[in-house]
Amino acid sequence: MMVGCGYCVKTIRNGRYLYFWHYEDRNGGRDQVEEYVGPARDLRAREEVARRVAAYADRARTEMTRFVRIAQAELAGGQ
Repeated sequence: MMVGCGYCVKTIRNGRYLYFWHYEDRNGGRDQVEEYVGPARDLRAREEVARRVAAYADRARTEMTRFVRIAQAELAGGQ
C-alpha cells in the first residue's frame, strides 16, 4: 500500500510552477500522479496546494482508520 502526497516546484523556461502529487490506483497498481496547480508565486495556487494536501491527508486518515478496524476485527475472530 502506498499512501502519500505532496507538492513540488518545477522551473520551466525561467518560470517556477507548483505541482501537487499523489498516488492513484491505475492499471492494477499505484502510480504517482502530478497535477499542475499554477505559478509558484501565485497566492491562490499556494492555497490550492495546501487545500489539496489537507484533503488527501483527511481521506488517507479515514481509509487507514477503516483498514485498522477491519484488521482488528478479523484478527480478534481468527485462530
